[in-house]
Amino acid sequence: MKVSRCVQRRDFLGGIALSVGMVLWPGSTGAVDGEKAVVCDTGLPSEPWREFGINIVGPALSPGVRGEYAKDYIYPDESLLAYYRSKGFRVARVTFLWERLQPKLFSDLDAAETERLQSLIEKARGQNMVLIIGPHNYARYAVKDGIPELIGSNAVPVAAFVDFWRRVAIRFAAHDEQLIYTLMNEPHDTKGAWAGIAQAAVDAIREIDKQRWIYLPGDGWSSARSWREFNEHLAITDSADRLVYVAHQYFDGSGKGIYEKSYDDDRIHPEIAINRLRPFLEWLQRRGFRGTVTEYGVPNDDPRWFAVLDSALDTLKQAGVGGAYWAGGPWWGDYPLSSEPRGGTDAPVMSVLTKFTNPCSLRRWE
Repeated sequence: MKVSRCVQRRDFLGGIALSVGMVLWPGSTGAVDGEKAVVCDTGLPSEPWREFGINIVGPALSPGVRGEYAKDYIYPDESLLAYYRSKGFRVARVTFLWERLQPKLFSDLDAAETERLQSLIEKARGQNMVLIIGPHNYARYAVKDGIPELIGSNAVPVAAFVDFWRRVAIRFAAHDEQLIYTLMNEPHDTKGAWAGIAQAAVDAIREIDKQRWIYLPGDGWSSARSWREFNEHLAITDSADRLVYVAHQYFDGSGKGIYEKSYDDDRIHPEIAINRLRPFLEWLQRRGFRGTVTEYGVPNDDPRWFAVLDSALDTLKQAGVGGAYWAGGPWWGDYPLSSEPRGGTDAPVMSVLTKFTNPCSLRRWE
């Protein structure tokens, strides 16, 4: 999904602050109201692509401009991660802008932005979560703010993308399997070049990092529904055999996740989820590949959408495929798909999402 630069800002909700005091931090114990303790499964998933995780939006806000931190974009703090961890999410996806991490092609990574990303990685580690990171750039880079240009063009050669991933791999090589790289968010209109671009990036990462999981999105906005149209022959070689193919899918009439029309006006039905996911899932099965769906979401304002979401997640689960809901984040305001709590109350959509996670449990002290 495209990240709007016009997201209404707001402070963290009281519910998030309250949740922090209820989370059992790894290696510790705590009480709730003096009588109960929150107990979380401290194990990490050995196959993270099968997990149902959460997108947390912030570092990629105000796309197309390098912007100013805390004015145009933000990184999530640990209280936000703690809230989702308490709901059973063991995987979080947080994307950033390539231009912010590397303001000039073939240059060093920006020191301040690298520190913010490093801090986020440590916060995820503190919550015992797996973190997925990568550029939210659609296979493009804005050499000048507001003018994104395709990887493989004269302005942004493939070598620049390779250089970027080589620098990232070197910088974060010391981190263990709690960190996953996703090569790019929703590449599109690459004129058939995406497979070669992706292969070059994977090869660059493997020169430095031999074992980390790499998530590889498909061309055509990574759409599950049109996967075979754009990615029928996508097959990247990985010396470590630790690749996971990535699709996205929304369930409004356009499939773009805009949800401009109502459930009735878009003529939605629960089976739409199965129909739209099927091309990607059948492709994975036929090719024997691992896969995950790292974006999907529905509005909170009509409970009929929850049946669609439930059908989607059940379909993925039955196929051995996980994903990540779009989206949480501190600046969503009234965004209809937001999974953020309000006034200490969970978003309605959380009632479906937590059916597919392992929420922390309350246990009375003996």
